[in-house]
Amino acid sequence: MVGLSSGLGPCDSMDGSEQDQAKKEVAALINSFFEAGRDKELTTLMDFHAPDKAFTKFDENPPFTRQNSEEAFVYEQAAFANISDYQFKIEDLRIDMVRDVAIATFYLTFKGVFVNDYSFEGMTVGSRARVTMVLARFGERWKMVHEHFSSFPDMEKKELVRR
Repeated sequence: MVGLSSGLGPCDSMDGSEQDQAKKEVAALINSFFEAGRDKELTTLMDFHAPDKAFTKFDENPPFTRQNSEEAFVYEQAAFANISDYQFKIEDLRIDMVRDVAIATFYLTFKGVFVNDYSFEGMTVGSRARVTMVLARFGERWKMVHEHFSSFPDMEKKELVRR
């Protein structure tokens, strides 16, 4: 369920029904992003990001430096390409609107098998992260302008499995 809070500031450019519609669009975009990774539609991941100068990301995985759009695209492609049986769950999604900017916060739980193609071994991986995504309108489309992932330390789970 998407939290329909009143927002953090004035939303003069949108009435209540426009805000509700914008929140539905943002929620659908966030879900579509993780579905694209799950479905190995890796070349589409860049389409979710704002242009390079308007995008930043901090991730729960190395490198722990600020990433621009191109760097995030490379790391996201690599992560999704090397994980099979990827499953994700978005919980407690809250979207606040500040004019034409959406601030989404949620918990993301994922699991899958990280596969080493050279050894035919895999490692079960999973995490539960706190996520903030800031999205803005670019024309008629919502795009991510910032992502921040931070994992819960007690949820890191890895175990070696042979395929």
